[in-house]
Amino acid sequence: MLSLITTERSTEVSTQSAIPLPFRSLELPDFQNLRFDIYQTAKIYLACHQTSDLEKNHQWPARCFEVGWEKYYSEQYEEMGWQSVPALDPSEEQKGRSGLFDLANLALHPAACALHYAPATFEGTKAMISAKGKIVLFRPETNAKRMQRTASRLLLPKVPVELFGEAVTQTVLANREFIPPFRRENWVWETRNPMCLYVRPLLFGHGPELGVKPAKDHLFMVYTSPVQAYWPISGVRVLVTNFFHRAAPGGTGNAKVIGNYASGLLPSALAKHGYDWVDDKPVKVSDAPFHDVLYLDAVHNKYVEEFAGANFVAIGADGTMLVPKSDSILAGNTCDSLIKLAESEGWRVENRPIHVDEIMDKKRVAEAFCTGNAAIITPISELYFKGQSRHFPPDQNVKTKRLWDLLVGIQFQMLDDPFGWVREIG
Repeated sequence: MLSLITTERSTEVSTQSAIPLPFRSLELPDFQNLRFDIYQTAKIYLACHQTSDLEKNHQWPARCFEVGWEKYYSEQYEEMGWQSVPALDPSEEQKGRSGLFDLANLALHPAACALHYAPATFEGTKAMISAKGKIVLFRPETNAKRMQRTASRLLLPKVPVELFGEAVTQTVLANREFIPPFRRENWVWETRNPMCLYVRPLLFGHGPELGVKPAKDHLFMVYTSPVQAYWPISGVRVLVTNFFHRAAPGGTGNAKVIGNYASGLLPSALAKHGYDWVDDKPVKVSDAPFHDVLYLDAVHNKYVEEFAGANFVAIGADGTMLVPKSDSILAGNTCDSLIKLAESEGWRVENRPIHVDEIMDKKRVAEAFCTGNAAIITPISELYFKGQSRHFPPDQNVKTKRLWDLLVGIQFQMLDDPFGWVREIG
């Protein structure tokens, strides 16, 4: 257990050891039997933004408002306050790799700000071994910029794009043995069985605070886990809820805030047991489980927004790619990539409000899928809404398959990359 986090500026060291808490033991990954789960890997990256040891007028977020909130979170302002957490007893192996630790538990004070007020954000990206035998990342700078946008909404110190990229690169290379090997059949639509190294950068206020205010000290970390597909590749059954909502205008729906995900835990769990929410109570509507819940807007309760952890995309009967538009939707790296790929194919793309009745109408929508870092492109086999079901035959997923072929072809260097999205790191 890592029971102490220090930086070079720390002047006091506590001798109090951390209190161990019970939780499940992590397995070592078996590439033949992977799940979408957390496994035991080798290394974790840690960096601190510490201001609690400074004079009060220099503690976070004073610097942000001294330079101006808008300027601080702009590309022009360079945040210099991050320091890699030094090893307590640097070994020969760790020299020259500042910030990397053996994967261990972290010690947090009971009043850690993130535990109470949730000033925290994470990103999801992945590392893969490509068809060329290279270790590659996919558009990591896009994740870094989104983390900065979320930081601006939560008043967190921003992580520079360069630091984000270097931390991800170091962590992936230090865990390279856990990257599933490349097998072409895993990425062919008909035999797909996607596996990769999931990479989770995380930023949160770990400093102790009792009042509702920003923390003075923040932690940026990166850890990894090899994973298999998030949802069944054959397609997912989706319940469209008109009771629960993921986000509201003026809230944090368009930022990757950890609190956004908590509101979806109950609806998703109910759906996986075949329940919808009707007349203020759970009602069994299906003997078979739904895989996830699709949310509508919180104002009109009729426009499609997204899933708790993925974007929704449809293909119109005329071949138009339909992407929901709302100020409460989190912009996704994968979804953005698919829009660019569709446009490069000469397809018409519409980013607009989409009424729930439209996606339930076979004459207006031909295909639908979930998309995101974990979901990649997962076809929807059925939509259920207010007692009605809409089925999507697998053989009609023509454009969905084309987008898959283009996306994974570029990600795994099986196709040329005209966009410059792929980063070779090893």
